[in-house]
Amino acid sequence: MKKSALYEAFHDKERDLRFFAGDNSHTSPHFHRCIEILYITDGKLLGEVDGESFFAEKDDIIFVRPCGVHSLTPYPAYKNFVLIIKSAYADDFASVLEKETLPPLLSDKKFNRTILPDLKRLKNPAEQENFLVAKGLIDIVMGKFLMRYKRLPVVTTPNLSMIINVLNYIDEHFAEPLTLDSISSVFGYNKYYFSRLFNKYIGETLNSYINNVRINNIIARGKKQENMNLSQLVFDCGFDSMTTFYRSYSRRYDKPPTEVIHSQD
Repeated sequence: MKKSALYEAFHDKERDLRFFAGDNSHTSPHFHRCIEILYITDGKLLGEVDGESFFAEKDDIIFVRPCGVHSLTPYPAYKNFVLIIKSAYADDFASVLEKETLPPLLSDKKFNRTILPDLKRLKNPAEQENFLVAKGLIDIVMGKFLMRYKRLPVVTTPNLSMIINVLNYIDEHFAEPLTLDSISSVFGYNKYYFSRLFNKYIGETLNSYINNVRINNIIARGKKQENMNLSQLVFDCGFDSMTTFYRSYSRRYDKPPTEVIHSQD
């Protein structure tokens, strides 16, 4: 890669489906663990996905697999629809995309126009907010893509593959004591090299990232409990003290934890 690809964490932190109209987004190389589909509705852009550069224009579709490194540059301007598919909506086809992926540029414009009505239905808040309906529409879109376009083998750089494995490991073990020493040992790396590599790709320290994952889980679990016990949640999700929790929490939120947990967003 010519540039370091940063982890765009906010897509993975969000729980809900995202479908929106955009224009002229200029993004540096980045990745996230969601699928991203961009339907170009007007203009032209220069895209790059996993090292492959291409131009995309009206009625082209850009497909970004989970953890695919991608960037976008207006050429000179464009408009698009963007669909961000979170893991909860992708379990029907996730296994297919573990070893194979679609081409980054889906250029059969006539075929793509038949997909557009299904995508536009996701603009309807009622259908977007109904999980089963939204998931069904996404299954239809992905099913049509997988029938029409040739699949390609997934190719990733060794360092990025390791970082993705680390993120998955943290997701599974966040409630346990995790340290730079313990995680670097699990993956067989010198802790100083591992720390530099993690900071390079993720854009924050390992400890900060782990604590953010813990905070996300505290909030998610708290929303499901009628009689929430905050301190119990804090310790159950891996923090060793309330002081450490509040120090990390205050870097993200300016509202009390109970207010964030009980909010509707």
